Amino acid sequence: MNNNLPQTNLVFFYSEGAPNDNALDLSQNKQLVIDSAKDHVDNISYYTPKKLREGGWGDYVKEYESTGLVSANKGMSKIGFCAWRPLILLLELEKMNDGDILIYRDSNINKYSKLSDYQDIKSIANQCLTLCNFDFFVPHHDISFKNRQLTKTNVIRELGEDELFSYEYPALMAGFIVIRKSLISNELLQEWLHACENEEWMNGEQYGELDAEFHHFTPEQGILSVIIANWIRKNKYNIPIVYPLISIRSGRNIKKINFRRDFSYLSILNKSKAVYTTNPDYLENKNLNGLISFVKFITVNFLKKQRYQFLKTYYKKFPSEKIKIKIVRIREELGKE
Repeated sequence: MNNNLPQTNLVFFYSEGAPNDNALDLSQNKQLVIDSAKDHVDNISYYTPKKLREGGWGDYVKEYESTGLVSANKGMSKIGFCAWRPLILLLELEKMNDGDILIYRDSNINKYSKLSDYQDIKSIANQCLTLCNFDFFVPHHDISFKNRQLTKTNVIRELGEDELFSYEYPALMAGFIVIRKSLISNELLQEWLHACENEEWMNGEQYGELDAEFHHFTPEQGILSVIIANWIRKNKYNIPIVYPLISIRSGRNIKKINFRRDFSYLSILNKSKAVYTTNPDYLENKNLNGLISFVKFITVNFLKKQRYQFLKTYYKKFPSEKIKIKIVRIREELGKE
């Protein structure tokens, strides 16, 4: 074994229910995650509300009386609205060497069976870092939400400096995160953690007028989305303007990666105070692997869609079980529910 090779570590979080906390009892998932991942990563760590309180980090899992604008997942009020997420990532990075890889993944396998799939997780993690061309990967939301829809408007006004780009940037989904330990990824996590310590940004209460398109608040996830939008707008550490480029189906099925095709929001950068950034390497033909993968994916998906439409038309005229099976298979491959 070559000890100089980068290690790939996994960290996850679960609540235990009474008497350790007042959230859902998800403790059965602990062993399910360990059994699923142990042969595919080098080290596994986990955290619970109790473990964080005992370590002096209780403020990040404190219980709130009101869920307020966090209407899509009311149980988050029992575990600090997930302020613990950047914290546990930083705690794990402290144990690691520069260049090592840290993966965070949601743990509720009992509810979402796809979370048990860790086959090729090391390769997938590296592919995600390569495609986003940065040391920190978090996917776009798999539904076309914008920050203005999933982030409290006071967060965008203040943290996002009330910039149009901060409102229009496509929302991120923090159920799967890949980090290569570096000064850059550490700085991003520190900024995310510090922002999650701001009560008026983190809790479910409303402060001032909400955007007309606001739907519901995803606390730590929405805050991260605004920070990433800031970094892109300010060209911080040359983060690619198309970051992160991809989404993951339902945020859980890591084998279903979709490339974003609508970058119309980037036109805003020409009208803001931002420095207009250059294209990332794989859009300038320097990273041939990234470019070839991108073009191949677009081409294959186009052909699949053409075949899908043809089979649907054919099936209407000549219905058969064989054609129906083909249609269902292609639908699944295209990520259609």
